[in-house]
Amino acid sequence: MTRSECWPSTRGASPPSSRTTTCTGRSRQTCPAGLIDEGEQPVEAARRELTEETGLRAGWLHALGTVVGARATSTERVHLFLAHACTPGPPALEAGEDLMLQWATWQHLTALDLDAGTSWAVADAPPLAALHRAGALWQAIAGQQPVAVALVEAAAVAVPVCALRDPLANVQATLAWLDVLAGRFPQATPILADLTREASGPHADAAFQHAAQRFAALGDDRAPA
Repeated sequence: MTRSECWPSTRGASPPSSRTTTCTGRSRQTCPAGLIDEGEQPVEAARRELTEETGLRAGWLHALGTVVGARATSTERVHLFLAHACTPGPPALEAGEDLMLQWATWQHLTALDLDAGTSWAVADAPPLAALHRAGALWQAIAGQQPVAVALVEAAAVAVPVCALRDPLANVQATLAWLDVLAGRFPQATPILADLTREASGPHADAAFQHAAQRFAALGDDRAPA
């Protein structure tokens, strides 16, 4: 049996979006997920389940690999994805599905005390593996997690990520990291919008350098150019 799970992120809110299910009498957090239909590719199933359960439509999906359950007793294989550039829309839940959807910050989810039995505990192994692998992706891109409390802090962190960006690094993953870091701050929104528009073109390096200058201006409490 195979299924797809997908952690989404969107501008203005840090990933991931989650759904609440009931397990042993308590609410547990997990991510949009579902079985892969016959003839369907895992990435197609991830997009479909994300939209059906949350209404979000992903502009980009990054594969985070697969995980398997209990090898001795199950043939289940779970495909993991990180979604970004999500746009909202109405969900299309199946009959009998009862989900409570909510956004959580990256910092909140990665700082959970999973042994405390809190209502924010993540439900099972696949979403935990997705969080771990997404965190490893962020670490590889920027050397740290995309966490900042204030705009000035976010700007200071973003400057070296843009200015010293590895040209071999995945552009979409880098944009997602920056969006998670600073997308909730209105002052950073035009910087990210311009960079997103230009980063896939022939002048990507110049676009990242210009973004670094604009983030530096935010950090100095000056209006971005």
